[in-house]
Amino acid sequence: MGAIRAILKHSFFFLLLFISYDGQANAQDSIQLVLDSLLEVHKGYEAEKKTHELLELNISISEKYKELSDYPSALNYAEKALAIQDVIHNYSQKAKIYFEIGYAHEWLNDYQKALEYYDLSLEAEEVAEEIDVKQKGVIFGRKASVFKSLGKYEKSYDNQLNSIQIAETLKDTYDMAAGYYHLGSLFYYQKQYEKALEYYLVSQGLAVHAKEGEKISYACLAALGTTYQALGQIEKSLEYNLRSLKVAEDLGHRSGIAYSLSNIGSIYISMKEYDKAGKYFEESVDLKKELKDKWGLIGTYRSMADLASTIGNHKKAISYLKNAYSIALEIDSKPRQLEILDGFYNAYKKVGNYELALSYMEQNTALKDSVLNKITLEKMGNLKENYELEKKETEILIAKNENEVLVLAQDKNKLFRYLVTVVALFFGLLMMLSISRYRAQKKSSELLKGKNEEINRQNSELQKVNELILQTNNLLEQNKLKIEEQNKALESSNEDLRNFASVASHDLKEPLRMIHSYTTLLERRYNDKLDESGKEFMHFVIDAVDRMKTLLDDLLDYSRSGKQEMPDTLVSVNDAMAIVGMNLQKQIEDHNGSLVIKEENLPEILAHKSQLMQLLQNLVSNGLKFRGERDPVVTVDCEKKNNQFVFSVKDNGIGISKNNLDKVFEMFRRLHTREEYAGTGIGLATCKKIVSNMGGDIWVESVEGEGSSFFFAVPCPTKTPVTA
Repeated sequence: MGAIRAILKHSFFFLLLFISYDGQANAQDSIQLVLDSLLEVHKGYEAEKKTHELLELNISISEKYKELSDYPSALNYAEKALAIQDVIHNYSQKAKIYFEIGYAHEWLNDYQKALEYYDLSLEAEEVAEEIDVKQKGVIFGRKASVFKSLGKYEKSYDNQLNSIQIAETLKDTYDMAAGYYHLGSLFYYQKQYEKALEYYLVSQGLAVHAKEGEKISYACLAALGTTYQALGQIEKSLEYNLRSLKVAEDLGHRSGIAYSLSNIGSIYISMKEYDKAGKYFEESVDLKKELKDKWGLIGTYRSMADLASTIGNHKKAISYLKNAYSIALEIDSKPRQLEILDGFYNAYKKVGNYELALSYMEQNTALKDSVLNKITLEKMGNLKENYELEKKETEILIAKNENEVLVLAQDKNKLFRYLVTVVALFFGLLMMLSISRYRAQKKSSELLKGKNEEINRQNSELQKVNELILQTNNLLEQNKLKIEEQNKALESSNEDLRNFASVASHDLKEPLRMIHSYTTLLERRYNDKLDESGKEFMHFVIDAVDRMKTLLDDLLDYSRSGKQEMPDTLVSVNDAMAIVGMNLQKQIEDHNGSLVIKEENLPEILAHKSQLMQLLQNLVSNGLKFRGERDPVVTVDCEKKNNQFVFSVKDNGIGISKNNLDKVFEMFRRLHTREEYAGTGIGLATCKKIVSNMGGDIWVESVEGEGSSFFFAVPCPTKTPVTA
């Protein structure tokens, strides 16, 4: 409320800002505009030392910086708010400030600080007079995300379940969607891709029906793309990642754009389009550096190492891995460290350095044991890790054997001693492998009952989600039926209007012809008996009748241009223009004008020939009529763009002001007096209706005093119809 009061108090300043705003800025520009305004108000409050107002304003500014992904600035203003709050002691506000500080630390990859402030936020919520249950659910969700980044999957899982339970209690579709998305991510990092896919799809279904669920929809699209890639479905992966990039760009979600670029680069490696992959990675790295996204940088460097290794540049791959590993150590992310250690093992093995490869493999195995413990496996259902561990141990054995063989080849005198060592090592590792397999099988049997109970509970939760989705679909179906009924009523009303316009136009013409005939007869017979005023009145009557006849003709044309089924035959635009040229020959001569037709560019299209001629004739006639001091020149041309024919009718006349560009196609809209230019204001409305019936669009571009260019685009024929 304080921020709103500040804005109202400084309304004149905001008015100046919005007058200068062109209305075409994207979402990021809109946020920046509001932020600049808040910062200006902030200066005034600091000068006046208004403590209470500054508290709320600091929180608002922090939130705006967060929307712009400027987390250092968001943290700065949240800490300013906390400094004031320590004096005021409002625990509800303090909980919100702690959360904002924790969120900024999370995105700055300072995970321990983030957890510290999230816990402080929960404590403040418990002390507050009114506990915000929804905010508690959000905090649990953020803690789950941090624990996931640290590789502490058990704690991540527990916090995420708390978040989902609160969302279900509140029937909050948005937070439910977010919760199921994060559960999917947990299963993804455990390499349970089918299970991850299941949760991502549930999250996406909920996000579609959630208020402001666009960012979760983006996250689900990106996650589905990554999961399909892990499952080997490359084309499907590319489709989802391209869709996620489009959504992120539409939202102005810069962090999302960076992740989608990196994901698409990884897919192009699988498709062997290495140049494309490199370009996407470079764009992603630049944006992630700008956003200070250390977590994201690790992933992209890891992917760039894969690209370098794939094209045979293993030294470059190792360099990228070193960059990634130093950041992973800095932010203490064990899942990222696991990925990179595995990459080191493969890279050093390919360059023939088996000793280093073996060292990194042993580090990988030791770290994996610390991350994936028994309790985590029990909660997450990750039986696959036993197999992965056995596989890594076998690879260690193979690497050691390869190393021993290499040494034997270099020193034949030590052959026997090394051979004995290799055999002993082999049998020792084989025994360890057998024991490990036996223990894993025993553990699997003990955990089976507990896992079945967990699966039943999750199935029950999914059933609730499915029921919610079914209810939503039923509501959507009911709305669809209502819309169909309204469309039918509207179509019937439009048909009645078209019939009325046609009948009215025909029936009114007859009395007009009578008025025109007798008025003309009066003028011929009694003109010499009328004074100057009488002659002027007679001229007004005849002119009004002529204008009424023109108006009725235009109304009749407009009613005839109603929705009709498109014909099966092609119409030559060149033939139509030839007739238009003959129809307008007298107007061209009267204006000393020129009509230029680019015949070689004009195609054949699906259209009603009469309507096409009317459309072209109206546009060319306007180009001749609205002339300036120069002799009018009207040019008709066409070019093919994206399965559409885009026609242009350009003139060198008086042009149209920017304020009137959107008005010219309105019914009865006239931009000039009748004394300046004759007309009814129906011609361009008729053009718009004809183009709409053809499944196309019409628009105008103009510079006042230099001329106008009318464009209309219609679809290219998708099959080969018969030529008329």
